[in-house]
Amino acid sequence: MKTLFKKTLGTFFAAMILISLFSVSVNAATPRMYNFTDYTGNETVSVDLQGDYTKFVKLENENGEIDSKNYTVSGDENKTTVTLKEDYLNGLENGEYTYNGYFENILHTYEFSAVENVGISIPAGESGEFVNLTVGETEVDKSNYDVEKTSEGFVITVKTEYLQTLPENTEFSAHYYGNNMCYIKLQVEKQGSHPATGSEATNNTSTNGGTKTLISPKTGVSNYAPQVISVMMLSACVFAVGILIGNRKKQ
Repeated sequence: MKTLFKKTLGTFFAAMILISLFSVSVNAATPRMYNFTDYTGNETVSVDLQGDYTKFVKLENENGEIDSKNYTVSGDENKTTVTLKEDYLNGLENGEYTYNGYFENILHTYEFSAVENVGISIPAGESGEFVNLTVGETEVDKSNYDVEKTSEGFVITVKTEYLQTLPENTEFSAHYYGNNMCYIKLQVEKQGSHPATGSEATNNTSTNGGTKTLISPKTGVSNYAPQVISVMMLSACVFAVGILIGNRKKQ
């Protein structure tokens, strides 16, 4: 009975670890979703994004870049407010529209404690760019660690011989550029208008925007991954408890 209990417990915790890793992967790979306020035919609509408004680059839909004359950008170093103008909004039919918002490269920091021969995964996005690794204010020589680029970011492995020269649980800081974008949805519900025939606006766009390495804010309205993960974890708990109860009855 004890052996069976240990096996069941071990399986349960292994499942929890896999689910946790899956959760990190999903959230790292999925762009954040924001929502403009609904447009009913009056005034303008806005959305707040987290990020320096001076770093905001462009707004686009499936037809290309939205001309900057059709919206304004304001805020501060922590918040970016994008406001669509009335003339542009009045040219849209009823329906739901999805936009992509882009920011310039923003330097990010990921802190971790290294373990011998264990790679640390850093979710930086498919087009991320690694900068360096530091201990405090001191940059670590590149010969003391390896960087592997993956589809979701980087895997940093600090070499054992270097770790042995440092105090236990030394905190490292990995610096990198990410390249993600955010989705922004707009719901247009003007009285007396017909639904849009497509999922995107087809007017007031410009397609001559240059290609840039861009990043969206890291926060916003989340996707449904956390809810899915919670259901999976609850199901795993119920499954594990069911096995234990069943085996006790057999005993």
